[in-house]
Amino acid sequence: MTELQTKAILAGLFFGVWPLLMNRSGLTGNVSSAVFSGVVFLGVLPLALYNLNTTSLMQANWKFALLAGIAGTIGILAFNGGLAKSTPETVSTFLVLMIVVQVVVPAVYQVILNGGINSAKLIGFVSASVAAYFLSK
Repeated sequence: MTELQTKAILAGLFFGVWPLLMNRSGLTGNVSSAVFSGVVFLGVLPLALYNLNTTSLMQANWKFALLAGIAGTIGILAFNGGLAKSTPETVSTFLVLMIVVQVVVPAVYQVILNGGINSAKLIGFVSASVAAYFLSK
């Protein structure tokens, strides 16, 4: 297994676990977003400072970095708002729908970059829709 695959598995594992834990916190959506973001900031800051490279900061495309931050802000507020309203019985359905949509976004991006959809991608989109339907039942 490559380092990239290991990181993808770890990311999937922890991105799957933290919402289940936050759902049990009893915090409202916006408050849970702030708590989550604060803890993430405190956890990431020392590592970011350790790896700080002024050359990469100067060469960064800040427009895209800011747009990514805005998209992430809207996403975390919407996600934690829904998470706070989910019950322990409905949180899995909420997560499945969110993850299917999250998987479809880069797939659509790839279709756009490639200039069209092929049969394999079309089958993938249909399969994702069917999976979301059955996993939410």
